[in-house]
Parts: sequence; C-alpha cells; structure tokens
Amino acid sequence: MKDKYKLYLGETKEIISKMVEKNELVDMIFTSPPYYSFRKNYSGNGDGSVGSIHVDEYADWLLEFTEKFLQVLKPNGSFFLNINDKIENGVVHPVLDELKYKMSKQGWYLVAKPYIWFKKQSMPTNCKYRAIDRYEYVFHFSNSTKPKFRATNCRTPHSEVTKRRMKRPVPTINSRDGVYEHTKIKLNSDGALPHNVVITPAESNPSVLHPAPFHVDLAEWFIKVGSDVNDIVLDPFAGSSTTGVAAIKNERKYVGIDLVDFNINFGENRIKHLLKTGDCYIPKNKLTTYGIDVNYYKVKGKNINNP
Repeated sequence: MKDKYKLYLGETKEIISKMVEKNELVDMIFTSPPYYSFRKNYSGNGDGSVGSIHVDEYADWLLEFTEKFLQVLKPNGSFFLNINDKIENGVVHPVLDELKYKMSKQGWYLVAKPYIWFKKQSMPTNCKYRAIDRYEYVFHFSNSTKPKFRATNCRTPHSEVTKRRMKRPVPTINSRDGVYEHTKIKLNSDGALPHNVVITPAESNPSVLHPAPFHVDLAEWFIKVGSDVNDIVLDPFAGSSTTGVAAIKNERKYVGIDLVDFNINFGENRIKHLLKTGDCYIPKNKLTTYGIDVNYYKVKGKNINNP
C-alpha cells in the first residue's frame, strides 16, 4: 500500500473479499460497529430501507463480518472491537456473551480481559433502576495467542508515591506456597505499563458530523499499542474516519470502508484537512468550504442513527 490511506464506498464484506483476493492484508482492525437497534444502512441494502436488526439476531449478523476480518488480518494481528451492552426490557441482554463464544468457534482468540473505555463526561439520564453509564468495552481479539502488542508505546510516568515506595524492599510472592519475600524492584525508566482502563473524553466536537462517534484519543491509544509505524489499520465501519485520523497521525496507513457516501466524503475531507494542517478536526465554520452538507444527519429519517 503506497498511499497513506484508502477509502472504499460499498458493502464491507464484498470489499474485504476483494482485498483478500488481491492479498491486500492489514495489520490491525479497530472499529465500532453499528449498535443493535440503532443500525441503518448496514443491513446489506445501500439505501438503508432494510433498517435495523433486533439484538437477538445481532451476533449472527456481526459474525458474517468477523469471518471476513479473520481472512484479511495478517498473522499475529489484532482486532479491537468497541461495543457496549444492550439493555432489553430492563435487563442486560447476553448478546456480547453469545458473540464472544461464537467468535471463538470461528477461530478468534480473546487474548485479554475487556478494556474499559471510561468517558470523562457522559450524557445525563433519568433511569430509576441503574447508575449513569460512563464506560464501554473494547475487546481484544486476535488470530494468534501472541499478538503484536506494543505496551511501551503507551507507558505513563510513574507516580511519586510509586517512586518513593520502590526505594525500599516491597513484599512479593515468589513461590506457589504463598511465602512472602521482600525485594527491591527497579522501576522501568520508560514509565509504568498501561492498564486496561482507557480514560478519554466522549466525542463532543460539533464538527464531527456523525450520530455515534468515539473520540480520536480512544482509537489512538489502541493503534499505538496494537501496531507499528507504517502498519495498515482497517476500520470496516469507517463512519467519520476517526480511526483513520488517529492512524495517520501516528504514521500508520489507513483503510476505511463505509456504505454511506456522505461518510466517505466526510472522511476524505477530514483526512485531507489533517494532512494539510495537522488538526484532527475541521473547524465547524469551515465545513461548508469543503462542500460538506452540515444538515445531513439533522434531516429526520435520513440515515439517522447510522454509526
């Protein structure tokens, strides 16, 4: 792949099949698929008339895509899946358990406990029976039990408390019988290893014309930890191409696929703006200068809730 990015308009499964035929494989996948009853335009019909599929059928719907993802991913590659639970009739639907189990039968390995994307701010709710939802999951799947994982890219500075504590011996368990020993531990000069709670803002920039965007910081964290410079990162449900912006910003290459021509056009302009200015966002007052229809998602019934 010579170019920094490629954007494809069309049906994801068909485009990935063509990529596989041409041996155009990718190193990593990061995506947030259309959620449950909010799905439109991803049912296989380009004009969106099919609408959404019930949560009971969602796992089998998504499995048709994950089968293709498995074919296009290079050995030891990672597939990071941002998804959330579904509350159905007042209870948490077991769709994610169903999806993880069936993906394991496809040949995927769930190589880590779920990452928690904790949002610094959240939408207010008025629910009597549960707390405000402040997090979503990111599941780490791979075609290998030892995927590429670059923890050093996301190390953080050691806290002052940790630095003081490590100046003296600390208790460690060095045997199976639970015997404690006191050992001095040398801290890594590059900082602490990343943990599995990723804290970023929820996306609130009004220039991101999309009903369900994730923040660029979220995609950036996983791209840095799951790929190398010049690797190819795929988002098969590209939306506003936030994954692409994060990939190119960190010297990766990007492939985005979407069924909606507005999303492809928006992503193209957003990436061009990034390459020209270094800014991840097109200023709201300049959207129309790029020929972007700022009212596209505001028109009632027009591809609304199409992630």
